[in-house]
Amino acid sequence: MERRITTISNFQMMTLIVISTIGTSSLYAPATFADYAERNSWYLAVAGGIMGLINLCVFLKLNQLYPNKNIISICTHLLGSWIGSVMAFLFICYFIDVTSWVLREFSQFFIIVLNPLIPQIWYLSAGAIMCAYAAYHGLEVFARVSEIIFFVTVTTFLLIYLLLINQYHPEYLLPILENGLAQPLRGLLLSMSWFGDLMFISMVLQHVRKTKHTNAYAISAVGITLLLLLMSILSCTMLFGGKTTATFTYPSISLIQNIKLFSNIERFDAALVVVWVMSSFIKITVYFWSANQGLSQLLRLRKPHMFIIPLAIGFVIVSKFKVWGLIELSAFYDSQAWYFVMFQLFIPAVLLFIALIKENMKKKAGECCGQQQ
Repeated sequence: MERRITTISNFQMMTLIVISTIGTSSLYAPATFADYAERNSWYLAVAGGIMGLINLCVFLKLNQLYPNKNIISICTHLLGSWIGSVMAFLFICYFIDVTSWVLREFSQFFIIVLNPLIPQIWYLSAGAIMCAYAAYHGLEVFARVSEIIFFVTVTTFLLIYLLLINQYHPEYLLPILENGLAQPLRGLLLSMSWFGDLMFISMVLQHVRKTKHTNAYAISAVGITLLLLLMSILSCTMLFGGKTTATFTYPSISLIQNIKLFSNIERFDAALVVVWVMSSFIKITVYFWSANQGLSQLLRLRKPHMFIIPLAIGFVIVSKFKVWGLIELSAFYDSQAWYFVMFQLFIPAVLLFIALIKENMKKKAGECCGQQQ
């Protein structure tokens, strides 16, 4: 726990959600969705966005019931010291696991795009040191950084899609939903897991400077994420077609390589690389910070920063041996999406159900006492 109560604005909360959700998935989400739904990938993204909104509402309601508690303290409050502590520890392990996955994505991307000759451990170490430094300085610091990255990210994406507008083939989207509404939803769990990345908000909400517009900002974050993801998917589909999009490793980079401006400027893919690196930095940092906060709170540490260096070293080691390569990394996200959704939505929904029952029982007990008096 931090010595003073850190606070961030509604807008900073929104930028953290958008960057952490769309930034790292922008490169390969179109290919992953196309593998399930081809030209109807947009429909799968919309369905995932709706579930993401439901996911967000679960955490907003929990925060409404317990405004001064995060997911760690809510677990111990609702489930008792023993079971609650075990569940809280599992959430901390999930934060650690997500951090190591994204750190591995970070290094794997540089190996493919930048320089495959540099040992992976150097990319992992650089990412871990950078994010550990930000996590050490606290939520307020990297939340301010996220504001800048948000504007850069949104502007870059919009510029890319506008520059390609004369190359789109809307007919590639036809026929729409030719196999019915249910067939593309085979990939719904995966789509839910993309939007479920916002679950770190369970650690952040108690630090947000609340206003009557706080929920609107959070909901807007999901809307902006969905809009950017839809633009990415539709652009890839209308330029390459659904089947071809599914064959690319990073379809967004292939998309940018089609941009030619003034017959001389062609390499716009560097802009997307910069945006992706900045977005990865925010996502790794916010989960790193969440894991450290959770451990400090569960163990009741007076010095919350004492775990930062051990966690950073652990992230590098775990990320290094997590998977063998990009194919195995992608396959895990695909086949084990249920694992992510379980911590993102299912368990929090159960906690909310228990909380509502307890609040209802407390209310009835209060009414009975009032009647007896």
